[in-house]
Amino acid sequence: MRGLRALLFLAVAASAACREHRLPVVDGSNRDLAAGRIIYERKCASCHGPNGDGNTITASRHRYANLIDGVWRSDGSLEALERQIRFGRDPMPRFQGKLTDEEIRQTAAFVMELSRVAGATGSGEGSSR
Repeated sequence: MRGLRALLFLAVAASAACREHRLPVVDGSNRDLAAGRIIYERKCASCHGPNGDGNTITASRHRYANLIDGVWRSDGSLEALERQIRFGRDPMPRFQGKLTDEEIRQTAAFVMELSRVAGATGSGEGSSR
């Protein structure tokens, strides 16, 4: 019985210690971008590069692999980006069924922000294709 009490005490103490280290509060307006970034890093960066410049072995030979130069296969709108992610277009694979609608929307929002930031800093200009 004494061992059980000690075990219970340790469990309660560990639980209390965990509560002290809460995750940081994320501004609601950035939550989608944060989620989109994680998805991008897991699903997109291997082809489009970690910064979106498309300078990878896989994608560098494809004209639209660069996501930060402002040159789009379509009109560059958020809706067009969502369609591209959802349905793909050779050589890009489709992500419908691999990502949820919300994940597709979040990824598109992150790519738009990636492009916007690169355009504002000039880092998208002259990136290799």
